[in-house]
Amino acid sequence: MNRREAMKGVGLLFGSALSVSTLAVFQQGCTRSKEAVAGVFTDEDAQLMATIGDIIIPETPDSPGAKAVGIGAFMVKMLEDCYSQEDRENVSLALGYFESDKDFSALSPDEQVAAVSDLDGQVYAKSNELEDGLVRGYKIIKELTLFGYFSSEAGATQALRYELVPGRYDGCVDLKPGDKAWA
Repeated sequence: MNRREAMKGVGLLFGSALSVSTLAVFQQGCTRSKEAVAGVFTDEDAQLMATIGDIIIPETPDSPGAKAVGIGAFMVKMLEDCYSQEDRENVSLALGYFESDKDFSALSPDEQVAAVSDLDGQVYAKSNELEDGLVRGYKIIKELTLFGYFSSEAGATQALRYELVPGRYDGCVDLKPGDKAWA
């Protein structure tokens, strides 16, 4: 299997929900982007991304939320090292959306969830009137939240079923209601 086929498989695994920019980041591998710029995002930006990530993947009795695995710092590192300037600007636009009316961190947890849910509903609606950069920026935040969380130790071992050294390969395993997906 070559890299291109693997990328198609990853796209299918995520339900084809990955944006072109995120797939490009995966495809470039471990090489640092020529457009890498450190210090673009502030600590407040990282906190805001962590809060949004924690709303997307909240804490449960069985697993920690996205904020607990350090998703904000992960997103900043990925954005500054691997994403293009345009993608960073789109993410900044999405972060500005949450800070535009009120201080997002000053909102109650229920109001924060409502704000993120409202934007999520608009972004993934069949038609929306949102600015294209805002849509792309929010999608990148959501994709990085999912990727960072489920590739973290806590996400792989507590939110998913994880077996360090698996036994034989069984391509068709029935999941019962309440079962976790495999890591």
